[in-house]
Amino acid sequence: MTNSRIAILTGHSLLADGIISRLREYPESLELRVFDNNEPNVIADIETFHPLAVILEESESQQIEQHSLKQLLNILPSLIIIYLRLGQSRIQIIQSEQYPANGVRELVDIIQQSKDHFSYILTDTARGLSVDHVVG
Repeated sequence: MTNSRIAILTGHSLLADGIISRLREYPESLELRVFDNNEPNVIADIETFHPLAVILEESESQQIEQHSLKQLLNILPSLIIIYLRLGQSRIQIIQSEQYPANGVRELVDIIQQSKDHFSYILTDTARGLSVDHVVG
């Protein structure tokens, strides 16, 4: 089984460092690489790593330009961006999907197919992090 490549974009907050430490407990599933969001070439470095997902803490996401995240989604079209909203015990997942659409009917179909949204709740338990999803 191949490991999922996960990039963690951080300013090295204590919360992020704790999450990194916990994720490193799963080396059989995850290949982690930590990127400092203050580095000038961080977007190019993440592109070279070619991760499945980029994890960033909500407080760090405010320092990342929206342009940079759009650039990552354009370069890596199947990239998943995961915002950790730890103060709210939530995870927000943003994933880019591209569909061919030649008219309004295709657009309406795509909207109808994607109307169910998922919210993920992150819980820190004695055994580790637990992730549950709630439809709605």
